Amino acid sequence: MRSNTDTFMGEPHIFVERLTADDFSKLAGEWQEVLESSEADPLFMSWPWLFSWWEIWGKDLGLELALFGAYDANSRLVGLAPFYLHDFSSPFGLRIRRAHFLGNAWHISPTVRTEYSSLIIKKGMEAVVTNALLSEVTRLDWHEMVVCDQLLPELSRWKRGLLLGGRKIALVPRARDIGVRVPTEGSFREWLRKLGANTRLKLYNRREYIKQKRGDLVLTRVTEKQMAGFFEHLNEFHRHRWGKSCFDDKAVAFHKKVIARLQHHQLGLTALEFNGETVSVLYDILAGSSRYNLQAGFQEGFDRKVALGTLHLGYAIEECFSAESVRSYDLLAGYGKNSFYKSRFQGETVQFVTVQFARHPLMRGIYRAQAFLPGGVRRSLNRLARL
Repeated sequence: MRSNTDTFMGEPHIFVERLTADDFSKLAGEWQEVLESSEADPLFMSWPWLFSWWEIWGKDLGLELALFGAYDANSRLVGLAPFYLHDFSSPFGLRIRRAHFLGNAWHISPTVRTEYSSLIIKKGMEAVVTNALLSEVTRLDWHEMVVCDQLLPELSRWKRGLLLGGRKIALVPRARDIGVRVPTEGSFREWLRKLGANTRLKLYNRREYIKQKRGDLVLTRVTEKQMAGFFEHLNEFHRHRWGKSCFDDKAVAFHKKVIARLQHHQLGLTALEFNGETVSVLYDILAGSSRYNLQAGFQEGFDRKVALGTLHLGYAIEECFSAESVRSYDLLAGYGKNSFYKSRFQGETVQFVTVQFARHPLMRGIYRAQAFLPGGVRRSLNRLARL
């Protein structure tokens, strides 16, 4: 269904269409074109990532697709707003309908983490297309909207779009997280020199120790035939370190779909082999000018002097410095088991926010009252009521 959107004099004419799941399945080429012309994240906002997520979890979780495309006067796709709708009842009998940004299932079910959530809009058209897309999203029947892992500039643009026309919508911050992105233009040696001595030792200098004291440590590329074994190693290493697998069966199926839909040069799955045995795996994907570290796993107890995971990251970062097309190594959000090790890599800090936009009068009142409660009490009440 198409909807014309009012624009101010001099602004391009935009119309918005709600797309079906079948439309979604056929949109790969157009999606990629508008993504490449936008500031949106080239991995997490890509068609392979988001459509694969929808294929795995959309039907399984009972979600209703709410995908909107914005088109210019020549019917060219210039913007995308990928949402879904989900209904649930709180333990107190309160029925709540939420609009969620595609790629996360916040308070619904574990899936995978999709970061850098944003609308996908052709450069130079951000204001008018944002307003057009969000105008259609606000016409949907929802009480709250949830957007996970959004950057602050994107959040500011959404606030302006959602509050247009005096709409009464309350912004409720729910979580903050920090990621680290390492710039990889310039000299790898110079970057190493800037690291702290202990970090440099773990990341690079232990290569020589292993060579002299232990044996041959070899970095290998994971082939298509080795993919199943790669994820088995990753899960096995995580079970030993964390007490649970890294990915459940659905998540493994998701990642295999994503990998199958990417171009071969985008795959950065590697393993460290010691005397023929896999002792560390790194799950990286290249998109745009970044290489993303999605996951890592390594053998516990390999050598008390060697941090295998950090050493493996050193190989990956060195490759990024050597690749002209790669400008950064993105370690994404999240902390390590014992410390925030990413902060030692001389990278740029990335701040992510997860927010709710509440427009139902009752929900706005509940969150307004919660603002006066201590944080611990507020979180406990929200867990109890599934808010």
